[in-house]
Amino acid sequence: MRLIRLTAMTVVLALLTSQSASRAADKPAGNWVRLDAPGAGERAGAVLVPIPSIGRMLLLGGESKGSTPYVQAFDPTGRTWSELASAKPKPDIHPYYQTAYDPKTNKVYCLSAGPMAVFDLSAKTWEALPEDPALAGLSWHAVAIDGDSRRLVVVGADKKAGNIGWTRTVILDLDSGKWSTLPLPEERIVAEHKALVEAQEALINITGRTRLTWYRDSKGLGAEAELKDVSDRLGTVKKMPPMTALGAEIDKVAELIGSRKTLDALAALEALGRKVDLSADSQYPVPASRRNSPLVFDAKNKVFVLFGGDHEDYLTNDTWILDLGKQAWRRARPPAAPGPRAGHAMVYLPASGRVALYEGYVQSSSDDYGAGASTPIQPVQLWLYDAKADRWDLAGAWQTRKGEPAGAPPPMGSFYGYSAQWFSPPALAADDKDRLILAGPGATWLLDADATRPSAADRLTHPPDERLYRTGRFLVSYCEVPEGPKEPIDLDNLPANQWVKLPAAPRNVAHGCRQRDWGTAAWDSLNSQFLMWGGGHCVRSASTVLHYSPVSGRMVEGYDADEPYGGNGGGGFGSSVLNRPWVPVHGYHVYAYDPKARLLVTATGFLYDPSRMDWLRVEPLQLPFRFVWSTTVLETTPHGVVAWAQQAGKEQFALWLFDLRKGWQDLPLEGKLHAPYCDSDGMTYDAKRDRLLIASSGGYARRGDGSLTCYDFKTRKVEKLQPENAEVARVSNGRELVYADHADWVLLGEPFVAGKDENSPRYQRIYDCARNKYFLMDTGAFPPGATYSQGWAYDAKRKMVHVLTYRGDAYALRLDPASAKLIERP
Repeated sequence: MRLIRLTAMTVVLALLTSQSASRAADKPAGNWVRLDAPGAGERAGAVLVPIPSIGRMLLLGGESKGSTPYVQAFDPTGRTWSELASAKPKPDIHPYYQTAYDPKTNKVYCLSAGPMAVFDLSAKTWEALPEDPALAGLSWHAVAIDGDSRRLVVVGADKKAGNIGWTRTVILDLDSGKWSTLPLPEERIVAEHKALVEAQEALINITGRTRLTWYRDSKGLGAEAELKDVSDRLGTVKKMPPMTALGAEIDKVAELIGSRKTLDALAALEALGRKVDLSADSQYPVPASRRNSPLVFDAKNKVFVLFGGDHEDYLTNDTWILDLGKQAWRRARPPAAPGPRAGHAMVYLPASGRVALYEGYVQSSSDDYGAGASTPIQPVQLWLYDAKADRWDLAGAWQTRKGEPAGAPPPMGSFYGYSAQWFSPPALAADDKDRLILAGPGATWLLDADATRPSAADRLTHPPDERLYRTGRFLVSYCEVPEGPKEPIDLDNLPANQWVKLPAAPRNVAHGCRQRDWGTAAWDSLNSQFLMWGGGHCVRSASTVLHYSPVSGRMVEGYDADEPYGGNGGGGFGSSVLNRPWVPVHGYHVYAYDPKARLLVTATGFLYDPSRMDWLRVEPLQLPFRFVWSTTVLETTPHGVVAWAQQAGKEQFALWLFDLRKGWQDLPLEGKLHAPYCDSDGMTYDAKRDRLLIASSGGYARRGDGSLTCYDFKTRKVEKLQPENAEVARVSNGRELVYADHADWVLLGEPFVAGKDENSPRYQRIYDCARNKYFLMDTGAFPPGATYSQGWAYDAKRKMVHVLTYRGDAYALRLDPASAKLIERP
């Protein structure tokens, strides 16, 4: 079916006709009408649910302000609000997109990442249904009910290993109370898709290794042995059945690798990976994982409709139909569609049998500090979908003028909550005459959904199945430029015992809202690179890991930045729709590099492969300790990564050792460990004595006494050390410390300041392990910035200490103990 294009005269005539008919029926046409209906209250994340049996609409859920009743009722005829119930479910719920009404039992079902909360309209009470195993590993749920067949449908991003990237569809039989999972398509289709996913994974591995060897080489070519490994892997992936049709493109990449045009090969690999990804997406037998996309039941056609959504690295505008009679999803093929978006409201229109879509957001590519992660779609749009005709039509568009659209409410959708992991879509519902009711803060709005099609339809209409990506620093390609640092530096010939700021990377992604505040950095000793998984409080917390090479002076990431949309760390459900973990509120020492496993290990159970430059597609490891970002510390040792954390269900703090095959194993200890605090406590490994050394300031906003805690791997004893000259080591932040093997020193990240003003001399604090004594050393200009937003590491190959700051600035200190001048006091 072709897209109808209206002439200007047709639009005018249609508008006049529509306005005349609407006035006759006492309906507003074309524009929203603000009702004189105070009392809706102010809340975020609430849903508006039509209840035909009582001729009311219920507003409930989310976070309310002041004394707003928890359940309010709106009378569309009388245009008034009233309190229906003050009772609240326990725990609190965030039911947007996850709420549906069952007319037979007169109950409202609200799913909110846990037990199902059920509101009984007759009794005006709440009950909680236990979470069923069928929902385990599911996130970003969308819910709808088929009242006739008595089935409630839940669709969400599947995070079970083997299904990551798919949605899972779970069905609740409302009469029996039993849950079931929608069967997968026939085995052949699933096998074909899994083969495509396997090919994708192989390409991710190859692309990561190509990027790794290119970016670490100061000449931008790559090591011959690593390039040969890439060529061998290309030969293997070419033989995979899904890749046979792409043999010529794979050969082209191999040719570029062979001629050491590594950056060109990387670009070709990324283009190939995108092609395979799109191929896999078009072959998906079920919708791909997404968030902030509602599900609507179309009672006329007896199907469920899903449109668009947020993949976190891109938005989409695909349309999917679920037919429970056929037990299958199918991708709709409309000739045109609304543009990619998420956060939209969708409701069923009972009079016309269509589905209405309103508003939505798109991503922001601004990387300014404090920049919002999303922006409302402009103009604000209303679309209507006819499932039988498989057709989208634009029914209204209102452009913002000085902060408020002309003829429409201001955009309603927004993220909310401390970490903004929840989303509050427009609280929209339709009555039996297809009039749309929109409940906003302090106002209620009304619109006839059968409004006139505007002349803006042509420019607002998109082809279906599009993707919308961010730009600039959010893309992996941003850092992939041929230039190196403007002033290359020879690390082997740095002045001894002096801090030197290294030249700026040609492209720096640790900028503005993408700074890596409130964290550390881990040292990958195999590849001589920093790994920084940072962000959190006040900045964004994408799952991407920043790679920085002091040798080449370059910085890269492994994939396009995904977006939790929070400004305080974390993100909904703990990880992305592809099960990549969000950075906690503060990153600190909640991750470390494991030289045995050659992986970055996190205290949340996720594993990152620096060679692949991506997270492993596995479910998080089980944790024997209680993870809290502020009281969990991880440290690298030759034995593996050690975790210092609270024992699950107990008050005591203990140690665990990571083993790739066995998971976290208890480290026996004699003695008692105090509770760490993220700002004040850090660990380092003393290689000559096979022990852990712990520095502490004693807690938040305190200063330590200069003592150290020691854990001996041989004796398993925990002992307190009282070094000499401890007065110079009374730090307020003992988090960053690093052991320099060749010097047998521990360097503390917090400088000793000989004075009270900002220009006072700063000295490097050093703990001499052999003498059990603290010293100071004048190392020139000390790395600036807050010590709680830096990562310190020891480079054994070059006998130097490196620092990487939250803004991507790098410093190096080549230690020469023979020529060092250590003093006790300035």
